[in-house]
Amino acid sequence: MKQLLQNFLDMIMLRKGADAIPFSWLVFVFSLGLLLISSSGVLFLIDNPPNQRPWVNFLGYFFGISFYGAILIVYGFVGRVLQTISAIIACGSLITIMFVLEFILFAPFIGINLAGLLASFIMLWSVPVEGHLISTAIEKSRFFGIIIAIIALLLQFMFQAYMLNYLESVS
Repeated sequence: MKQLLQNFLDMIMLRKGADAIPFSWLVFVFSLGLLLISSSGVLFLIDNPPNQRPWVNFLGYFFGISFYGAILIVYGFVGRVLQTISAIIACGSLITIMFVLEFILFAPFIGINLAGLLASFIMLWSVPVEGHLISTAIEKSRFFGIIIAIIALLLQFMFQAYMLNYLESVS
């Protein structure tokens, strides 16, 4: 367990790729557990406005993860899907946990606005991390992977915006 978490932290620091973790459904389930913990922290921390629906965010996240899976399949790396998706979910979840901890620890001292800004920078780090993970999985340059990560993020945001607009129009 300690080595697995160390590998995820090394991935966050762009030192290792998804091949550093085993091809295992247990690792995937562990990654989903981290996602549940980090998502619970965010839901607890952020007071969602009435028109915000957390399940739409989860659907958008699933859409982004599916995009990464499709990229792996298109580039012919089907055998790396489980490892890469597990790594992306776990690293994103650990970054989200860091976001929540930073906000909780620093907001009382530097204010909610500045703590929120710093937390946003922490969350933005997920783009190069996901780009690094996808680029090592498909054996392309890190720059190419970051482009894919930006596209995934934009698709996720567009999907979420579409769903929220659709749900608002029908209610």
